[in-house]
Amino acid sequence: MSRPLLCKRPGEWPLPPDPGESRLLLDLIPDPLIVARGPRRKIIAINRAGQFLLACPEAEEVRDRELIDFFHEEDQHRLLSLGGDGAADPTPILMKMRHDDSWRPVAVMGGRRLSPRGEERWVYRIQVLEESGVGLEQQMEQHKRRASDAVRTSLRIFHLTEKIRTAPQLSTLLIGVRDEDDFFQRAGSLLCSEGLGYRDVKIWSYTDGNKELAWCSDPTKPNKGPETTDDPGRRQLLLAVGDGVPGGLLELSIDPRELKLLEEAPLLMEWHEEVLGTIGEILALTLQNLRLHAQLEQQALLDPLTGIANRLYLGSQLEKEVSRALRNGGELGVLFADLDGFKGVNDVLGHIVGDELLREVSSLLTNFFRESDHVCRYGGDEFVVLLPGSNLQDMELKGRDLLEEFRNNRFLDGKAREVSKLSLSVGVTALREGVTSEDLLDEADAALYRAKRGGRDRVVVVRPDQMEDL
Repeated sequence: MSRPLLCKRPGEWPLPPDPGESRLLLDLIPDPLIVARGPRRKIIAINRAGQFLLACPEAEEVRDRELIDFFHEEDQHRLLSLGGDGAADPTPILMKMRHDDSWRPVAVMGGRRLSPRGEERWVYRIQVLEESGVGLEQQMEQHKRRASDAVRTSLRIFHLTEKIRTAPQLSTLLIGVRDEDDFFQRAGSLLCSEGLGYRDVKIWSYTDGNKELAWCSDPTKPNKGPETTDDPGRRQLLLAVGDGVPGGLLELSIDPRELKLLEEAPLLMEWHEEVLGTIGEILALTLQNLRLHAQLEQQALLDPLTGIANRLYLGSQLEKEVSRALRNGGELGVLFADLDGFKGVNDVLGHIVGDELLREVSSLLTNFFRESDHVCRYGGDEFVVLLPGSNLQDMELKGRDLLEEFRNNRFLDGKAREVSKLSLSVGVTALREGVTSEDLLDEADAALYRAKRGGRDRVVVVRPDQMEDL
């Protein structure tokens, strides 16, 4: 059955494992184990049996020394070739290793592994052999399976320890995500990368009570919702911050070979479960921050009174629509509208009722125009609408239809026109060569001013041959 893991609070995040405890695990292995790096295999870690083999009481005495210097020159190239393909060599290789002023036979197994930071590491397990013809062959055969298992175990311990140390750094790897899609893609890829090495990763997004598969390491598998399973290596982590509402769910599987090691070492299992909790908390925090940022960004572009787009949104969207139309050879219309008689409603019925009138007008505009159009409150009782794909003729017809719709509407259940001569004045223009976004807005504003001067309740169209009259 899968094991759900609830993320801990930020103050309860696990620390990386104590190096002393990791050393205890390595020292329990009776054969010499050596971890090295670089083309000359400089020693970076060694267990107690390895120190005894190299006649060095303290590990620091051999740190950064070149391991190949301890081997006979005829065997140095064989040592360097072990694990060259990225996996542990399954067969021990007989070599000669320095012992005082002579050489003694040893069986060596090794493998290469990339650390989560992408650095190459080699882990070697060395078995000292007795120098006697038949006895030597027997020992070699006897230790083949043991050596293979030991090196693989050593590699997994080293890799798991590196994973435990690296997991808290996941947050830095997610810095700079642009949006939720980018977050899910990057998080899923990191979890499946060689550094963390999880399998069958799925990330579910929870929004407004709906569950959606946001990322999957194997898109060919059925897109079913999260399910319980008897697989002991399957894990489910709710992406929730503290006791908050979950923003998603992470599902993953542990590598079967790694799971076997974890089940045999309770301390490693405990560390690993804490690592998963940390990963879940980091992902939950990042997702929550993304959604809060998106919410704040959306609120910053909305008019709080009417709920439609505000002037800040208009400036940004107008630039985008002009650029798109010029790039694709498209058309773009701009409509500027102003309420006539709005002050009379405020003076007689009060500002609260006046606010309700603005909301009703905003609703009328939103329902009247297309979903692809952009209805914005410019300020006060002024509104601007951007109409992609509309030319000047379209804009004139649209403006006249809007006036007719406005005249037939009983705003405030008819009270608005009882206390004021409520009407709408409209100015329209369309994009043409050599006109900027700022020019468009100025032209529509000037046409609106002409409509109000000309008696209100009318549409004025900006025509290229009448520009000097505006």
